[in-house]
Amino acid sequence: MYNNIINDNKKNMQKCIDLFIDKINNLSQTRLSPYLLNNISLKLNNKSILIHHISSIVVENSSTLKITPFDYTIIKNIEKSIILSNLDVTTKIIDSSIYVKMPIMTETRKIKIFKNIKIEAEFNRINIRNIRRKTNNKIKFCLKNKDIDENQEQKLYSIVQKQTTFYINYIKEFLKKKEKELF
Repeated sequence: MYNNIINDNKKNMQKCIDLFIDKINNLSQTRLSPYLLNNISLKLNNKSILIHHISSIVVENSSTLKITPFDYTIIKNIEKSIILSNLDVTTKIIDSSIYVKMPIMTETRKIKIFKNIKIEAEFNRINIRNIRRKTNNKIKFCLKNKDIDENQEQKLYSIVQKQTTFYINYIKEFLKKKEKELF
């Protein structure tokens, strides 16, 4: 019981950090690659489907991606998903393909990207704290059920707080690293 609570907490916080890193790496990409669109999904028949599963994505030139859906009828839906993804790209439909153009990296764009990264970092700090709160509630429940004693409760709270501090500091350091990369 004791180890399960700690391991679940650590696993959930690590999952949160992994998703955060993936999202930040996509937001801060300065080079164009098909992986930029990997996490963008589309709602079809009440199912969420990733765009790269229903289309081919190729690099057209240094600043343009070409997306050719396997089913032409969903081309507008794909374009809408890309626009809503907040990647700061422009889209244009020509024939049966969508062209995604990444603007050149200017100082204004760098500031906008970093602002989005800071928002995402704060969102993930909140997620980490929410995971801590849920774990602390589990600990209280275990104490109430007499699965653990008060000494174990305090040890668990201490370990959970150390994990929370570690992951929040990790986000802080990652944010500093991304700021140095951008500026």
